[in-house]
Amino acid sequence: MKIRNRAFTLIELLVVIAIIAILAAILFPVFAQAKVAAKKTASLSNIKQIALGMNIYTSDYDDVLPDQNSDPVTGFPWWTAGSEEPCGAAATGGCVLGFMDNGAHQNWGRSVHPYIKSLELYKSSARKISGGVPWSYSEAKGAGNASYTYNGAALAKSTTQISAVADLILLQGKIDTGREALVQPTIFEKNFASPELGGTGPACNGIDLNWMGTTYDKNDVYGFADGHAKSMRRGAVTFRNFGVSSAVVCYQNEACSATKPNTTKLTEGVANTNFWYSYGYCDLSSL
Repeated sequence: MKIRNRAFTLIELLVVIAIIAILAAILFPVFAQAKVAAKKTASLSNIKQIALGMNIYTSDYDDVLPDQNSDPVTGFPWWTAGSEEPCGAAATGGCVLGFMDNGAHQNWGRSVHPYIKSLELYKSSARKISGGVPWSYSEAKGAGNASYTYNGAALAKSTTQISAVADLILLQGKIDTGREALVQPTIFEKNFASPELGGTGPACNGIDLNWMGTTYDKNDVYGFADGHAKSMRRGAVTFRNFGVSSAVVCYQNEACSATKPNTTKLTEGVANTNFWYSYGYCDLSSL
């Protein structure tokens, strides 16, 4: 009896290829989501370690949080420590060793480093953006590079002054890694008179910016003043979380006469890009 070898028909091969293509279409997005989730988990661990490092720092410095060199009159900080002169910005493109450079201004990154002992913890898998973060130099090997920003409203504040330590964000992710210890939001004037808000107070701004809080699409990682950390949707974060104790002025290009409560959430779509939008008084004792 003669045995014949039966080959696959063209139809059978096409069916198999179609099944493989369908499975790939289903599984590849799942793999991509798993990869992003893994990166987010690693970043969450980093920011948790930095937040805990700040807590240990404050215990050594009479419960006072790290400071950043600032103007003694207005209180406006050198919020890009590591990207500025006297390191020779024109010649070298910022401080060669970033925020760890001896020529860099006093900054939170260098202050906390002895308590975490790893420059790698300052960096996340933040996606690179065209041109980098505004006012930022790109990361450099072996330098103090950071993917996180520090809350300028908390600079040199005693933790005993903070009325809601579990709600106050000290650290948040940004969508690029740069050679500096950035401070956002910033106190731009310690005694600012605002007709819209009434009275005077320490005013901060630079809160709702499009290069912070969106490292993982609409999500990012946040470190809080009590040492805990969590991943949150940008649209779940409020101005109060950053220390704004008053109403918010000039939110989303509105006229300055229009104000929002400090419980207003940050923009989840395209965030504001103008540095001066969305400001308010930042009194951490009245959150």
